[in-house]
Amino acid sequence: MAASKAPLNLCVQPAMTTENYLIPAIRAPLQASITLPGSKSIALRQLAIAALTQGQTKVRGIPDCDDTAAMLDCLIELGVDVTRDDHHLVLTGPMNFDRDVTLYARMSGASTRLLLGLAALRQGKTTLDGHPSLRARTNAPLLEVLARHGCQVEASDGRLPVTLKGPLRAPTRLEIDGALSSQYVTALLVIAPLLQALGNSQNALQEIAIKGTLVSRPYVDITLNEMAKRGVHARWQDTNTLIVEQGRYRPGEVTVEGDATAATYFAALATLHGGQVELTNLDATSKQGDFGFFGLMTTLGARIDHGKGSTVVHGPAQMRAFPATDMTHMPDAALTLITLAPLLPGGAELTGLSSLHHKECDRLECPAKELSALGVTVKTTHDSIRIEPSKHFAAATLNTYHDHRMAMAFSIP
Repeated sequence: MAASKAPLNLCVQPAMTTENYLIPAIRAPLQASITLPGSKSIALRQLAIAALTQGQTKVRGIPDCDDTAAMLDCLIELGVDVTRDDHHLVLTGPMNFDRDVTLYARMSGASTRLLLGLAALRQGKTTLDGHPSLRARTNAPLLEVLARHGCQVEASDGRLPVTLKGPLRAPTRLEIDGALSSQYVTALLVIAPLLQALGNSQNALQEIAIKGTLVSRPYVDITLNEMAKRGVHARWQDTNTLIVEQGRYRPGEVTVEGDATAATYFAALATLHGGQVELTNLDATSKQGDFGFFGLMTTLGARIDHGKGSTVVHGPAQMRAFPATDMTHMPDAALTLITLAPLLPGGAELTGLSSLHHKECDRLECPAKELSALGVTVKTTHDSIRIEPSKHFAAATLNTYHDHRMAMAFSIP
């Protein structure tokens, strides 16, 4: 691990294997034009919406990754017809509401929460399981709401495997704890337009009240934006209340923009190595919270040029010191900064990280452990990390804990 002036090959254990992977150092000026993979967050929401849509949904830009593959396998099992043409993934819904099904979500936490939401609409029994790392993650806040309002739920401590049988009989106001993950809120939001109709209510609005301090609010804003693309109107009434109009999702075509979290790796590379990276399918109109990472790079001295449909990052000749920063609204981007921190003037102090404990791995303590193995001085609390700058690093093989973002983030420096 090293800055551009003293490159060092880094050996990382990739996310899905026990084999080691040697990442070569950058030894030439960095100049690249990148078409990002589509946003996983947007893609998973659109796939779930397609399962509730009468007719065809054509989606362009679905990323080829384990999360979307898991989601598609589950939707097929739920009776959604999935085909490909030259440019789109074509899904024909709606899903089957009556047949008993068994679903396997692999390692995808976001898919799990969306699928639990879909399962709550079904009269058939849905059994959902996943990889051991996914079994370790709780779904209790969401399952408690579903069980409170008519769903039969079998689970141990809110963890997979879960067997769920609906349908959900929702009152006009649903309450859910948003302090652990915004994904629970998103799961309710996606199904909310149909809830009052299922209960034969004449009420045209569904209210979702969020208890506690909502983490990762930008991910809820993504959900609202994607629902609007499909003809459903939902909005914030206040900081803790969402209002969703009763209705049906509209079939049609949708394009998934580039993944802003994936963009952080390339923005960091350009900033760290004084290079230039153009991202061809992501621009300042994005609702993704991690788009804010570009602003953090300007703090370090980078210049960001915004075009129609694209963003260009110009790295600085000399990086500036990085101020203490609250990452509450872009927790997935925090890991990128954590791996950069030892190379920054003065290191870095990041706060607002409590949600990182509940990701594919503990994205606070796990990277802290790997940085310590490299000889970096690190101090953590439950929701913060302080990383000291370092000029010399110990030789080490880094563990990624079966987490793709650990592998990506530690490949940068």
